[in-house]
Amino acid sequence: MKYRDLVRDTISKLEALGLQPIFPNIDYSTDNKDDANTIEEKKRLAQEHYVAIDEADVVYLITPQGYMGTSCKLELGYTIAKGKPIYFSEPTNDIGLDCYVTKFVPTDSLELFLKI
Repeated sequence: MKYRDLVRDTISKLEALGLQPIFPNIDYSTDNKDDANTIEEKKRLAQEHYVAIDEADVVYLITPQGYMGTSCKLELGYTIAKGKPIYFSEPTNDIGLDCYVTKFVPTDSLELFLKI
C-alpha cells in the first residue's frame, strides 16, 4: 500500500460520481506502506482482495508513474483468470502487463467510468 493516500482519494472521487468502489482493508493502516507483519496476515489481506475482484464488475489498478507492485501483479493475474475488464490509471510500459488493459483511465479523468 505504497500509495494508500492516492487510493483513498480515488475511492472518494469514484463515490462522488455515484460509483461503488470495493477496496478491502483500505483502513488496515494509515501509513503509506505494507503493514502486514506475518505471512499469514499478508495472505489474508490478499485473499480479501480476491473476494473483492469476484464481486466487482471491472477492476481498476492505480499505477502511479507506471508502478505496479507484486500484490497488484497477483491481483491482475487473478482478474485475467476471472475474465473481468481491466483498467489501469497509467501505462506501466511493460507490454506483458499493459496488453491486458481494456483502457487507461487517469485518476484525474474518473468520469470516463460513467461511459463504460
